[in-house]
Amino acid sequence: MTKIELELPPVSVIIPAYNEQKWIKNTIESVLKSGFPCKLIVVDDGSTDKTPEILKTFGSQIKVISHSKNKGKGAAITSGIKASDGEIIVFLDAHLLGLNKAHFLSLVLPLVYNQAKVAIGVGFPKKIPLAGFQSPMWILSGQRAYFKKDLLPLLKKFETLGYGVEVFLYNQFKSSKMVVVPLPGLIHLIKKDTSSPAAATLGYLKEAKEIFSVLTKIENLTPKEFKQLKRTIVSLWQEYLNQSRKKAKKYLEPFKKFLLE
Repeated sequence: MTKIELELPPVSVIIPAYNEQKWIKNTIESVLKSGFPCKLIVVDDGSTDKTPEILKTFGSQIKVISHSKNKGKGAAITSGIKASDGEIIVFLDAHLLGLNKAHFLSLVLPLVYNQAKVAIGVGFPKKIPLAGFQSPMWILSGQRAYFKKDLLPLLKKFETLGYGVEVFLYNQFKSSKMVVVPLPGLIHLIKKDTSSPAAATLGYLKEAKEIFSVLTKIENLTPKEFKQLKRTIVSLWQEYLNQSRKKAKKYLEPFKKFLLE
């Protein structure tokens, strides 16, 4: 068997984490055991569970950035980028199963070989369903790669975007070379798998509200893009229609009319 040697630029992997005590250890261990050469940065975004204690057990294997309070995903990503020294930045969610070296290469190589400026990964348990690439949900994927130099001018805008940061990045780079890559075998756990029903409900609604807030401020979306992103928010909304609505009422009102139009 022929062994192929690859020369990769420095890569920093950034994982934003907020109250991820159930799965953060597994995700970090997957990165460390993958054999992919990178520096791992975990941003603890004001967690109130055991996430900080779990991060301490990894010692010098990872770099931990801690927020004194929860600032949102956009702010966590910003802190991670500022602390990074990689030429390429890979973002990962904190609750992943099956992460391996092939997934990292799928995200990074399109940038290394100048095939793209942005790579967005979509995980699938087994076979790759073609419908996964037709769905607008890939726009919100947390698994993605960028050149750091392309992200630096945008950091001030990231701070207040929360979960809307992926929508903002999609719009920012849609005219650039962007590829969506399959990540077979990677499972992205959703909120109902990582937290209590009440916390999952509030989490879904908070996420949809922040995405909606960013979406309404984007002026150069085409009708087709607007429709796709609206469908994405509706998909999120459907997730929490099966959950308790009582505690989530304050999140529903600002965009209920928008979703039902």
